[in-house]
Amino acid sequence: MKSDNLACMRRLIRSLFRSRSLCLLLAVAVFIASRCFYYWMGVRFDASPRLTFWQTIDPVLLRDAPWQSLFYLRTQPPGFNLSIALTTHLFSGHPAAAFHAIYLGLGLILTICMFLLLDRLRVSRPLAFLITVICVASPVTVLYENWLFYEYPIAVLFCVSALSLHRYASSRRRIDGMVFFFSLAFLGLLRVVYNVIWFWLLAALIVYALPKCRRRTAFCAAAPGALLVLISLKSLILFGQWLPGSDVYGAMNLAVMTSRSVPPDVLAGLAAKGTVSPLMLHNVFLPEDEELLHLVPMPPRTGIRILDARLKSTGKINMDSLWMAAYANQLRRDGLVLLRSHPRAALSAVRNNVETYFMPADVHWPFDGTQGPNRRLLSPLLNGFDLATTGTGLWRDHPLVSYVTIPVLLWFGLRRSARWLKRAIRRPNGNARDLTIVFAFGNIAYLTAIIVLYSCSDQNRYLFEVFPLFAILLGSLIVLAMRRIARQAVQPAK
Repeated sequence: MKSDNLACMRRLIRSLFRSRSLCLLLAVAVFIASRCFYYWMGVRFDASPRLTFWQTIDPVLLRDAPWQSLFYLRTQPPGFNLSIALTTHLFSGHPAAAFHAIYLGLGLILTICMFLLLDRLRVSRPLAFLITVICVASPVTVLYENWLFYEYPIAVLFCVSALSLHRYASSRRRIDGMVFFFSLAFLGLLRVVYNVIWFWLLAALIVYALPKCRRRTAFCAAAPGALLVLISLKSLILFGQWLPGSDVYGAMNLAVMTSRSVPPDVLAGLAAKGTVSPLMLHNVFLPEDEELLHLVPMPPRTGIRILDARLKSTGKINMDSLWMAAYANQLRRDGLVLLRSHPRAALSAVRNNVETYFMPADVHWPFDGTQGPNRRLLSPLLNGFDLATTGTGLWRDHPLVSYVTIPVLLWFGLRRSARWLKRAIRRPNGNARDLTIVFAFGNIAYLTAIIVLYSCSDQNRYLFEVFPLFAILLGSLIVLAMRRIARQAVQPAK
């Protein structure tokens, strides 16, 4: 009797995973059940970043002068702040609930796209289902899903773009190409790292790899690419910089990376000699430090509130002010001086960046010095998940598993990309799976180079953006390993 029941169960499981639709419905059901469970635990959407984070426009300006503020936004692409402005205006009574609904919708899209993508990459359906469920139901994903910031939408957009790229390379349908390039453009509207240069390099890659539909590819890329070009042209005309925020954030990253390991007494001595400015001894994010106004006087007023106000109505620093641009201009000069005089400090910063890069995405969350309630509530689950997936907690809080898995996945992506490139140089190769792996590895490598060599903090947060691309490499690596194992098992039989 028991054997009959076991056999029936096995047949049911086989039939379940034989149907892609049933697997997809089950994955969606797991997503819904997990969100109900986390809500029952007490997880609530955190919309506070729109009031406190550097990347957001002053809420008073978004309320009173949204279009002017978005037009003169100088340190960020407009996408994230535009979404905040539209949501708060359309749902002024319950903006947090509206944001929560939007992010839940993004989570559902992530679930569907990740499973379909892994299935198209020929990952076995049980394994594709397992990877999808682990990714979308993990406490780390839920932590980011309930946080009003652009990391979660970026992760979803990367998953959508990878799926649409595979579909376009397989079928050459125009709708898939449009979805792919608009997904890339939306990424560029959210973070300046994914800028117009990055977009057109990817477009050129797809045009070359798919020679039979180059005109169609160029047509699909034209409108979204032109949108990013217009944003860059506006930044160039108004502020003299091709990439929004490159003067402010670039200078701050440089100054922090070159000064972090310099002893305070040495830094004070350099400031006393005039080698660097006294700005290196102050923290711009302490608005009560009045001496900063003596060191960097307020520039002439323009009549544009987002450019004139040094502080937001919340008391936080306004990164888009012209005062901040003047401050950053001096900071860049100081950073270059320190880079020449203390190059080891920059190397030490890079080493620290590498260490942070391997850490779980919830470590030091939410990165502004606060301890959000969701992080405290999910702490037991996060600790267990981090232990199982990264090895954090096994020895001195080092992510021992990540030290192995991430390099292995990167090495796999590099080898597959190099092999694809070698073949593509002789003859363009539009194989959908190979092209998707190249897309995944290329973007991971690009982001890794930036956050390790040029960003001063939060490397593990940035890495969350590309976790769907790591899932692509993981699934593809497992498929390759299983094929080799099967070949070796068959050879002795011959």
